[in-house]
Amino acid sequence: MIKTVGKVFLALIGITAVSFGGLWLYTQNRTFPNNEDTIGNSTGNIYNGGLFCEADGHIYFSNLSDDGNLYVTDSNLLNFKKLSEDKAVYINVDNNYIYYVRANNTRENSTHNILMYNNTGVYRIKQNGSDLKAVSYQPGAYLTLKGNHLYYQKYDVESGLFLYQNSIDCSEEKLLVKDAVIPAAVMGDKLYYAGLSYDHNFNAVDLSTCNTKAVLEGSFLYPILHSGYLYYMDVKDNYKIYRANEDGSDPVMLVDDRCSAYNITNSGKYLYYQIDNGLNNQICRIDLTTLKAETLLSGDYKQIHVTDNYVFFRDFNDTTTFVILADGIADVNTFNPPNLSSTK
Repeated sequence: MIKTVGKVFLALIGITAVSFGGLWLYTQNRTFPNNEDTIGNSTGNIYNGGLFCEADGHIYFSNLSDDGNLYVTDSNLLNFKKLSEDKAVYINVDNNYIYYVRANNTRENSTHNILMYNNTGVYRIKQNGSDLKAVSYQPGAYLTLKGNHLYYQKYDVESGLFLYQNSIDCSEEKLLVKDAVIPAAVMGDKLYYAGLSYDHNFNAVDLSTCNTKAVLEGSFLYPILHSGYLYYMDVKDNYKIYRANEDGSDPVMLVDDRCSAYNITNSGKYLYYQIDNGLNNQICRIDLTTLKAETLLSGDYKQIHVTDNYVFFRDFNDTTTFVILADGIADVNTFNPPNLSSTK
């Protein structure tokens, strides 16, 4: 009797072990789908390099204090964790994964990395930093997640730099646009972008047929759809910043100066921008309600990123990163996250 119970017990243990093992393998190999309205990062952040991305109370970022390695912190910038040895740019996050472009070839200390295999490409990892998966081994840029699809520029030696679409399980890559255009927004079955090589119209590509048509004719650069408005830099008007209704009507000049970068806070209260006219270069912001502008710092800056509470931007000439409360007073500080690699 005792031997029989023992055998049954061992059999149950075996069945349980096999079941858990099978469940683990299923979970490991399964890609968890998103809601179709999931957005991996804001359009403005992607235009500026995708170095910061906020999701579910966490900020994922490329830590330039640690040569660009992928880190995560809480929304108050208090607790920091290193997730990957990769220098990550164009970061996108959904409920389960982090997607990014690997830029190890651009590190400050890149001498030995030049010889590394696969030091560029588009990748996906879990939010704890495990289970790295390649989306593409080719050099990429402007990675954008919407729903269950990824959109990115991919460089191929034979064909050039074009815009592609792939599923988040990395199994359905297809060519969308034979041009190095940047995704501006994905709505319904259309992807919107500003033309680059052939025109500067605000265009839409049908994701089912890959046919493209002009939505608005003009000279658009870095268009952002935000709170019922279309923001853009006007190529033909010396890269000044405009705002129009989404249908392109009633355009209003917001910044009467040549600009090189801009972004809009999540609340829509402020537009941050870099004036780059060669005479009085400075980073500024304008209150989008009162249209009153103020200078934050004189000099050359780039890569303006927004989260709910903060705006980050970089010095043009080095890796110094600055931070300011997104909708608060104009008090700029340096952002100095820890280098957790140096503590090992």
